[in-house]
Amino acid sequence: MVWKFCKPALLASAVVLGAALPASAQGVAGPYLAAVQAEQRGDVAAAARYFARALARDGSNVAIMERAMMNQIAAGNIAEGIAIARLFDAISPGHHLGVLALAADGLRDGEHDAVQEMLADRAPFVARVIEAWSLMQSGSFDEGRAILDALEATTENGRQGQVVAATHLGLMLAAADRDSEAVEVFERVAAMPNGDTMLMVQARAGALARLGRTDEAVAVLEAWAAVNFADPSQTRLIDELKAGEVPRPVVSDAKEGAADVLYSVARLLVRGQSRDVSLAYAQIAGYLDPDRGDAKLLVAQIFDAGGQYELAVAAYESIAADAPEALGALIGKSEVLFESGEEDQAIVAMQAAVDQFPGSLDAQTSLGDLLRRAQRFEESVTAYDAAVALLPEVTRQYWQLFYRRGIALERAGIWERAEADFRLSLELEPDQPDVLNYLGYSLVEMGQNLDEAEEMIQKAVDQRPEDGYIVDSLGWIYYRFGEFDLAVQHLGRAVELRPIDPVINDHLGDALWMVGRKIEARFQWKRALSFDPEDKDAERIRRKLDVGLDVILAEEAEEGLPGIIGRQTDNGVQPTPNDGG
Repeated sequence: MVWKFCKPALLASAVVLGAALPASAQGVAGPYLAAVQAEQRGDVAAAARYFARALARDGSNVAIMERAMMNQIAAGNIAEGIAIARLFDAISPGHHLGVLALAADGLRDGEHDAVQEMLADRAPFVARVIEAWSLMQSGSFDEGRAILDALEATTENGRQGQVVAATHLGLMLAAADRDSEAVEVFERVAAMPNGDTMLMVQARAGALARLGRTDEAVAVLEAWAAVNFADPSQTRLIDELKAGEVPRPVVSDAKEGAADVLYSVARLLVRGQSRDVSLAYAQIAGYLDPDRGDAKLLVAQIFDAGGQYELAVAAYESIAADAPEALGALIGKSEVLFESGEEDQAIVAMQAAVDQFPGSLDAQTSLGDLLRRAQRFEESVTAYDAAVALLPEVTRQYWQLFYRRGIALERAGIWERAEADFRLSLELEPDQPDVLNYLGYSLVEMGQNLDEAEEMIQKAVDQRPEDGYIVDSLGWIYYRFGEFDLAVQHLGRAVELRPIDPVINDHLGDALWMVGRKIEARFQWKRALSFDPEDKDAERIRRKLDVGLDVILAEEAEEGLPGIIGRQTDNGVQPTPNDGG
């Protein structure tokens, strides 16, 4: 029988389902199994297709109906999802996602009485905010405001829920031409934890501009840009304000308001790993506001995170070339291509993004990152150099750019410039553990400033004692110093933290060999080989298994390669530190 080849959980589901079906609907088991398998691998498009096929064969099965609805919405087939939601609501009313989909459909058609009746007094946070917007749109502003005031006052939805409620009150005031009140609310939101978002900053600046307070509006935007990577939409808005243009409210009606709360909550949920619900919310947001590029961007990112690369690329490509999110879409598409193994195609796509946005720091930095990941280090340095040339001034926010360029320079064998970038990065962001780890490790491999190097890595470990890569660096320094007992202690801990990293297992094997635990050393080297190390590392490990580490070290010493350096040495060999990536 076919069933014996199925996973037990799928088999159980199919058997239970089949047993509950009338003879006329027995053909549902095949598409149902295929749908469940598609769900498990995150392929919502296939799951939607197979559940729809199963539902066509058993149109009264509530369980199939619910999952068909959810997957259709998550796949972006909103019209199909709404059609199923209507059927489902007639049989089993009140499903949270079904209600939101039906409310979205009602908002698009302007049926506010029906929307308000559907959402009235519902507990879910998103439904209450959408109800408030519908009330505002239909002329009941005070009732809508009362809902948002109550949501902000309660702690039931957490601090972030209070921020979202207050933000939407400000957006609603602005949409109702009450900009003076909106500015007061936006200023209150800005003082809340995580309240100073890009949307809020743009909304506040727009309200100030509509009040004739253009200088203040520009100052708000420039203050944001001073501590965040410059966003193209921010830069464009600043230019428009300086040219005397007055922007419309960032949210102007109930459809856009509902889309914004769905998108905002989707972003919060995806951080908590609630990707299925987040995806559905983002898709409904895009249905309500088709010009909402950030919702499409989030959809693409969720697909990417789930390994659904074709769906991710399609979502990125759905974003208009003139949308504020166009650059983010080009960068995201390039990274997805890289992750799916299309390295050359990814780099070509990223170069096209740079050509289209030649003044973009994000584009140049992303090109440098991609080239570095492809181990094309000299080209990566060139891209990072172009990014640095775009900086208006060197400030704290750019420490990562210098750190990344330092890695590319070090890997390209340009040590003096690399060290200068690492030290500049530490000036901008003192005691940053990644930089301390990389620079400290490199100095030891170079045989330079050994006391300083040890201090750097110990400081990094103190900050991140659970980071296996940094703990590995400390253990490896002790190995290079010839302090093998300490090396075994720290490298053993590093393997516990990162048990399947080939470099860390290889390091522990070397340290074990040096303390005479040769059987354990060989075991660690074999483990390292099983974790797909780089070719040059794999070749060295195989040689160690054949002839032992002592022979390898003697051969490398004859070639002038670094070995056990002790604390008082000076050699000029350049390192290849373990940076975790």
